[in-house]
Amino acid sequence: MHVIIIGSYLAAAAMFLVATVLLAVGWRGQRIGALLILATTVSLLWATFVAYAEWRQTLATHWLLLAEVLRYGAWLVFVSALFSATRALRGLRTAAQGLWVLLALYCLWPTSGLAAAQMSFRVDVLLVGVLLLALIGVVLLEQILRNTDPERRWALKFLLIALVGMFAYDIFVYSYAILYHQFNPSAWAARGFVNALLAPLLLVAAARNRKWSLDVGVSRQMVFYSTSLLVVACYIIAIAAGGYYVRMYGGDWGRVAEIAFVCLALLLVLMIASSGQARSRLKAFLHKNFFSFRHDYREQWLRLTATLAASDSDTELPLRAVRAMAQTMDSPAGALFTRDESDNFVLQADWNMPVPADLKLAATAPVFEFMCERRWIYDLGSPPPLSDRRLRAPAALSALPHAWLLVPLVLEDRLIGLVVLAHARARRAVDWEDIDLLRTAGSQIAGTLMQAINARDLAEARQFEGFNRLTAFLMHDLKNVAAQQSLLLQNAPRHKHNPAFVDDMLATVDNSVHRITRLLDQLRGESKPTARGRVRLSTVIDKALDECRTHLPMPGCQLPANESWVRADAEQLTTVLVHLIRNAQDAATIGGHVTLRLKQADGQVAIDIADDGKGMDDEFIRHRLFKPFFTTKGSRGMGIGAYQAREYVRLLGGALYVDSMPGHGTVFTIMLPLAKPAADDCTIDKLKVAS
Repeated sequence: MHVIIIGSYLAAAAMFLVATVLLAVGWRGQRIGALLILATTVSLLWATFVAYAEWRQTLATHWLLLAEVLRYGAWLVFVSALFSATRALRGLRTAAQGLWVLLALYCLWPTSGLAAAQMSFRVDVLLVGVLLLALIGVVLLEQILRNTDPERRWALKFLLIALVGMFAYDIFVYSYAILYHQFNPSAWAARGFVNALLAPLLLVAAARNRKWSLDVGVSRQMVFYSTSLLVVACYIIAIAAGGYYVRMYGGDWGRVAEIAFVCLALLLVLMIASSGQARSRLKAFLHKNFFSFRHDYREQWLRLTATLAASDSDTELPLRAVRAMAQTMDSPAGALFTRDESDNFVLQADWNMPVPADLKLAATAPVFEFMCERRWIYDLGSPPPLSDRRLRAPAALSALPHAWLLVPLVLEDRLIGLVVLAHARARRAVDWEDIDLLRTAGSQIAGTLMQAINARDLAEARQFEGFNRLTAFLMHDLKNVAAQQSLLLQNAPRHKHNPAFVDDMLATVDNSVHRITRLLDQLRGESKPTARGRVRLSTVIDKALDECRTHLPMPGCQLPANESWVRADAEQLTTVLVHLIRNAQDAATIGGHVTLRLKQADGQVAIDIADDGKGMDDEFIRHRLFKPFFTTKGSRGMGIGAYQAREYVRLLGGALYVDSMPGHGTVFTIMLPLAKPAADDCTIDKLKVAS
């Protein structure tokens, strides 16, 4: 028993130490909070001192009783402070304070050194005094309960349970000591464990009474797992006791029956522990009786966000949305309905809830308009809102298995979807906390779903934009091919007997066939990246000028004596030059001038295409000249030629510059890096020098 007593009071000391630390960390300066911290601190010292006294077994009795009196004094000061400004039992409270002070002084009387003090000191007086303190404490707590509004009793419930349990147990211990002139050894040994069990209730009470300015956060997970372990421990003790009696009174079958009984009991506890409904009921009980709010909103928000943002490729967003909403209410099943193009709500995803795939709900139904306007959380098992039959939920939803709640998904005053939730594992009524949580979760889920819908629509729009851009490019090239063929047909009646014209016509047709074949390959996705070979610029320029000589004004050309080589696709570079030259011809009109110049500098070659047209201002050049599908030619242009030219020049590692002023013409400059000379070029140059 000696070791048990020490362990019992050390357990109480450990629990009061934890309580004191948590209360001290959360203290915000209020007087009642400070007195509660003082009471738990004194209780910590009391439990430690009793364990020390049991270990030494040499301390005088008056020191042990002094610790008892001081402990009661601290708790009575705290309880008296709870009466605040009320005058209820003011005389009794004053008498209680005076009594514990007198008892403390009486405990110190033997230490005065007087012989009369040693002879007149009686332990019975202290025992009766401590019993009176315990009785006064119970009376004060009873008055606190009576004078507290019923609406606020839940906040003091756990404090009253803890202190009444503490005082009532001491009444039994000290009554036994007065009657039999000794403490009950078993009751004295268990007293520490009893106080250790009561200490956590003080933390719960502090968390519920914010006016004490104690910011104590009791973890719901810790309470849940601690309670679960406590229940399992009590169950195992009951199993052991039951097995013991079965073995004692079972006769020949006692041992066998004991083993079978224990195995059956363990099997039952495993089944209960793995039951989602049992866990849900335990959580509901703890949240209702131990916390100010039913939900841990931080945990709910983090879990909702994590579920919606999960990167699980096997689970689509609509199904994750149903699960996220169901988790907030501990529901095992649900279904999501979203609005389609015909303004009906159709099934988008279902989770553990069989729903007909062809179920459709008219979005214009009065109940849905009411839910959107009021953010109404519809309990499918309750009468319609405002007792209006027009607001009755669709029978198809009420007929779904275990259907419980209908939650609207509202975004910017528009109902984009509905979530049907099955009954929670632990059935209960819906209160204001559930409604606020579901509304908030519904808004978050609605925003996430709409963001996904917008992202999908944007991706489709980009696909169509890419297709339209490809079509425009193809039409631009086809327009040039058609212009070549049209020119041939115009000149054929006059020159069809000219062999040179026929040769040019065949070459032009061959070029057109080649370009159309390349366009078809692009449409089929079979085109290969164009190879960049070494291209002689003079050859490309001559070809571009030949294609543009049919337009007025005739372009002039100024080429240097030395050759310039670049790396490019000859046909695409020719197309770029043709487009820029024809734009210059259109700008200069028939009586104007268009000139092409070529020059080299610092490893680059510059191709200038100048005209004396009306020019362009800086705003047009910066914002509209290279903008795709913008044209100043009306129906004659596609608005992509300049854009194509600039992008291809950039692809070659060059740049396209524009120098223009209104009334002073325009100069387009193509800057391209020069290609390194090949061995054949060097040999040709040497032969030219030798000759």
